[in-house]
Amino acid sequence: MNDARRKDEIQGEIVHEYDGIEEADNALPRWWLAIFLATIVFGVGYWFYYHELRLAPLPAAQLESDLAKLKATEAAAPAVTDDMLVALSENPAAVAEGKDTFGKFCIACHAAQGQGVIGPNLTDKFWIHGGAPTNILDTVSKGVLTAGMPSWEGPLGPQGVQKVVAYVLTLRNTDVPGKPPQGDPWPPEPGAKPKTGG
Repeated sequence: MNDARRKDEIQGEIVHEYDGIEEADNALPRWWLAIFLATIVFGVGYWFYYHELRLAPLPAAQLESDLAKLKATEAAAPAVTDDMLVALSENPAAVAEGKDTFGKFCIACHAAQGQGVIGPNLTDKFWIHGGAPTNILDTVSKGVLTAGMPSWEGPLGPQGVQKVVAYVLTLRNTDVPGKPPQGDPWPPEPGAKPKTGG
């Protein structure tokens, strides 16, 4: 039995050979060892910091706490009213922001001036889901999936949606030629039932 180990010029000393497969015993690269040891140190530190000493809440508990605070803040926020949205439509900065957002996300369906392409014309007095400012807010926030209108509250946030609605209110009754009228006139004709939301 020959205990002499063969040396390969690339792999170094061959310590095992099984079915023609040779295994060398080379030292690991120092950078790899440093990362490995740092990971162990981090793991031990994390365990003591969060589980043994409890110096901070666990990430899942922190997330629950943050979500509860967010819910409380939203509950404490004043309800959005028609008057509030009309006042926002008279704020040039809010309207400019809403116009910019409209230009990025809404013109594919409503065209650059709101005259309608796939979506309805926003410049006439006719509104499919109600023309009250809060009706428009509901439509933009929640979307109308059956008509291909996505919900924008997630991507834009409540403030962003309100600014888009403020801009849309400035388009109302500008009568840009475009898509034919759809829906009911706003304000409603005498005796007509007002629509409620979405």
